[in-house]
Amino acid sequence: MNPTWFDFLAIPLGRLLKLIYDFLHTAHIPGSYGIAIILLTLIVRGLLLPLYIKQIQSTSKMAEVAPRIQEIQQKYKGDQRKMQEEMLKLYQETGYNPAGGCWPFLVQIPILFALYYVFQNPLVYVLGKSHQYVRDLIQGKAGYAITQTIIDEAQKLGLDMHFFGINLAQKELVVLPILSAATMFLSIWFASNSQKRFNPQYSQSQSNAMAESINRTMMIFSPLMSYFIALQVPAGLVVYWTVTNLFSILQQFVANEVVYKKLKHKKEEEEKKKQLEKQIKREQEKENLNNGKEENQDGEGSGEDLEKKEQEEREKEEQMRKKELEKLKQQMTSSQGGGKKKKK
Repeated sequence: MNPTWFDFLAIPLGRLLKLIYDFLHTAHIPGSYGIAIILLTLIVRGLLLPLYIKQIQSTSKMAEVAPRIQEIQQKYKGDQRKMQEEMLKLYQETGYNPAGGCWPFLVQIPILFALYYVFQNPLVYVLGKSHQYVRDLIQGKAGYAITQTIIDEAQKLGLDMHFFGINLAQKELVVLPILSAATMFLSIWFASNSQKRFNPQYSQSQSNAMAESINRTMMIFSPLMSYFIALQVPAGLVVYWTVTNLFSILQQFVANEVVYKKLKHKKEEEEKKKQLEKQIKREQEKENLNNGKEENQDGEGSGEDLEKKEQEEREKEEQMRKKELEKLKQQMTSSQGGGKKKKK
């Protein structure tokens, strides 16, 4: 067998598996190879945990940003360039990365390929033999005889690959493929239901409705794919994938109880704060409106007082003119009376 593109991952993973196996085997723990695979799976998933946390944050952001994305799509549906510009502004403003939730899945792909070679060729990747050693060993053999020869040689060198009666270097056609498919289904179903539960806006937008349709499709086809692939690969890889699915369910449960509930509480607090701010704003508007009415009333009252004063002044002037006219009339009457007396 020849070196592969995934040797940079397969070699350290195989060495780590051997280290765990040696510790367990020395302690005379039954099924050491299978338990070592389970522990290796947990270590790998633990190393990927930061990416999973980012995936949770990305999923939460998606639910918040989805309504605004829909608004932009409707507003600029006739202008793709403007739509993309507004989308980019929105992503920069909110810090949302559409590809953020894909990293855990993408990173697992090369790990799966690397582990395939580890379990298929334990002589090289677990026991540290050279590729030339394996080529010399399987010379003249073909097909399944190659795999059986490698397994037999590994067992001669002290590597017991049995786990509850299953040789994890060979294919297992009943129990493990069914477990792989069942855990895959549960993982997708649990993640989908968690999304609906902790993101109420999830089904209220076109993009999230599309995501929900994709989840339903994955819930059917992913377990089937997992089952048929499990029939074709070494049982050790199926153990890894099954434990990975179980670990994903556990991660989702922890996220629901800790992260998502905290995010949900934070959203509720933000909504309460927004409602309170709106209520305060409405009260201020009412107060300003009432103050404006009072000022208008005061203004109208002061106008009436001014008119009253002007009316009083006009009446006073009219009275003064009347008094002056009376005086003039009296003077004229008295002067006419004195002239008549002189004529007599």
